Amino acid sequence: MSEEKMKFSDMSASLKLRYVIYRLLSLAVIVAGAMFIVKGYYSRFFISVGTVILIIGIAMWMMASPDSYNSSTDMVQMIAMDRPRKIEEFYEAYKDVPTPLGSCYLAKFRTMRRPALAFGPSSEGDYLYFWLTGDGNLGYIGYSFLTSMIKERITEPLHPLNENFGTNAAAYICYHSDIMLMQKGLKKSMEHFVKTGEVLPVLESRHSTVYTFTEDFKLMGQRFDLRNEDGELIYHIEGTMPLKQFYIYDAQNTEIFRVEKRILHALPTYDFYYRGEEYGRLEKKFQLIRDTFTMNVKEGKLVLREYAGSLGHNFFVLLNDRMLGSIMENLEFTLKNVVFDNSVVICYEEQYLPLLTAMAIMVAREIARDDEKENA
Repeated sequence: MSEEKMKFSDMSASLKLRYVIYRLLSLAVIVAGAMFIVKGYYSRFFISVGTVILIIGIAMWMMASPDSYNSSTDMVQMIAMDRPRKIEEFYEAYKDVPTPLGSCYLAKFRTMRRPALAFGPSSEGDYLYFWLTGDGNLGYIGYSFLTSMIKERITEPLHPLNENFGTNAAAYICYHSDIMLMQKGLKKSMEHFVKTGEVLPVLESRHSTVYTFTEDFKLMGQRFDLRNEDGELIYHIEGTMPLKQFYIYDAQNTEIFRVEKRILHALPTYDFYYRGEEYGRLEKKFQLIRDTFTMNVKEGKLVLREYAGSLGHNFFVLLNDRMLGSIMENLEFTLKNVVFDNSVVICYEEQYLPLLTAMAIMVAREIARDDEKENA
């Protein structure tokens, strides 16, 4: 039995019906869009209309099931219910569960007709919300920083938020992976609750250290600096033309990491060397929605994955599904950020900081490739 059929068999009757209807309708819309493009190939108007219809059809296809929907975006995650549920059930189950954003409360949102659960906002304005569809068969866990969308609090949280949650990146305009880690943990807990009726604890935030990864002008090649929150240089990176090799040096100018691009590969592939010894080979995977790189290392599987649906270019670094850190694009509107590919590195395990620095190079190269495609 294929993976898709196994997932289909686990769905409730109403979700199976939704799945079939959405897939059939999306196929019809995709065919209609393709016909517009083929029949109206001579007209820019018909090609544009056909493209829009095609995009709508693909979006409908992705919305058919939680797996396909969740593979298309990280900002909002879908959870399938075992039966029609009410938001009050989740409130009663989670109202006394502490989280880094405090316990949940019922709230009215300006964009929703029904009450939803809210966690937060934090001191930086970040919060999570959970709402159910009208029939109660699907739930969505989303992230937002638009506090004005919270119209009214119906109840008050029983547990306060952690005042230090996600504040170590407050000096920069960027996403913080702490909120995304909590979203992932909350989704896992709610899925378990739907299946068993048991609430899993939502883990507290992990200690992290924030660094800036900034590019400096270099006539031939690329140069980057990794600095801590005090502005002290931790590593500097030199890239040689034609940008096939990158060297990471510490403050004493000792080579820590070396990255070499392999040629004659359809997708970007890099060899990593740590203190002169082979560390692993990072390979980009073919995916339409998000950029993903993987590497097999001694400890297991390493993944560099884009956080889909967010502003800018934001990536997670995972080892066996454990987050080592993240590389978040610095969204502050400055001349250096406009000209160069600067980011904020959030590190959860300091022994992997050299690796995260190497991954930040990969993110910078990926941003540069995307910019080249847009300007082509």
